[in-house]
Amino acid sequence: MRISNLAAWCMGSLLCLACSGKNDTDGGLVHLDGPAGSPDAGPAAPTFTLFDLPECGQAGYQTVAAASGSKVVFATLATTSQTATCTIENRAASAPLYDICVVLPTATGFAGSIATSQPYVARMGVGITLDSSGEPVLAYTGGPSAAFRCGASDMLMASVSGGKLGTPHTIAADSQSTGMPADQAANCAAQNVCNQGDATGYWPSIARDPSSGVLGVAFRDLHFGFADTDFASSDVEFARGDAYSVYTVDVARGGGTYNRLAFSPTGKAAVAHYSLDYQPAVWLDWETAQGWSSQKLFTGTIREQLGFGISAQGLYALAYYDDANKLLMYRESTDGATWTAAENLDRDGVTGYYPSLAFDDQGNPAVAYYRCGEYGVGDGCDASKDGLTLAIRRQGTWETRKVVGDSSIYDGLYSALAFVGGKAVIAYQSGYFDPVAGTSKVSLHIAKEM
Repeated sequence: MRISNLAAWCMGSLLCLACSGKNDTDGGLVHLDGPAGSPDAGPAAPTFTLFDLPECGQAGYQTVAAASGSKVVFATLATTSQTATCTIENRAASAPLYDICVVLPTATGFAGSIATSQPYVARMGVGITLDSSGEPVLAYTGGPSAAFRCGASDMLMASVSGGKLGTPHTIAADSQSTGMPADQAANCAAQNVCNQGDATGYWPSIARDPSSGVLGVAFRDLHFGFADTDFASSDVEFARGDAYSVYTVDVARGGGTYNRLAFSPTGKAAVAHYSLDYQPAVWLDWETAQGWSSQKLFTGTIREQLGFGISAQGLYALAYYDDANKLLMYRESTDGATWTAAENLDRDGVTGYYPSLAFDDQGNPAVAYYRCGEYGVGDGCDASKDGLTLAIRRQGTWETRKVVGDSSIYDGLYSALAFVGGKAVIAYQSGYFDPVAGTSKVSLHIAKEM
């Protein structure tokens, strides 16, 4: 385990466009520069302690976080050198296996352990939450291959104790559901396979209802999962414990990528997700007293990952990277139905990849994300100018802070943000190219605010 204090937010001109030693304002944004504790540090600039998680291996993909009380946990996907036979849908004879690493707090920091391995399409998200007793519960794509699709294809949940996975519970092994919103029933008729197929459980997201303690899970259903029409007409499913009866909340619109599930203080579920294969868009499906409603919150292409959550005060918040305009965008709502116009959170270079959203103890929204580099880097990021950034809104103003930026590696990818005791805790991936081995290597790290 490596522990190092980060006392500087802006390490010279290599990391910032404007590192003047003063707070720079840009359209309501405040960039906090200068060493923590110095006159130029900006308001309440904290320090972070870093923790390495070597036991997770080549990890840090699609990491998610969950926090409750004084406890925070993470789950992440890790590549392995192992392969499994895969002959369905004319794919290669062997497909990679991916580990799921669960990270738990310890007396001295954090420790990771490999909970389970899954073949091929398992690198399509993972979910984790803490149940009412404070124990982690993992949601993942597991089980056998579907009839027409390689790799895991069931929606599974399992408790985690001491880093070990308990007996999995199958939430869905096929495309059957108990119902759907009446206003989307016509979508199902056009597709004609809404309850057919056995490729399901992808991009799982799990959360706990704060009003009852009951868990819920949202996931993507690909039906048969081998044709373009399956992807373009995929469904989003939702199941609530204890019976976990599956209900289709978004019907045949190609949704379910980057699912993020959250509950309102009164126990109403909401799922933010991305439709990639049919008219790219970000959708929200949310529960009301009259049933489920849905609306499109953004039309266009985004980069990987969505930030979404509902605060203890009932504020809905969404963060995403607008790929056309190259901007990190934020919207919010008090009821899920009426949303503010999108606002840009950061224009300091090419920034805003992999957004993760959470609320601090006062209900202030915050977004962790990856800064790729300066303007004009194209599709390639710059290791000397990239890093992990945290934006938090206080008293109506967004403050952005660089959390970590090692000039020798790529760091800050796949962020997962949570708050414990009012302090930010962020998991992220770092990577570098090994010229001796001729391969790229990645690893998982955690930055904890002191």
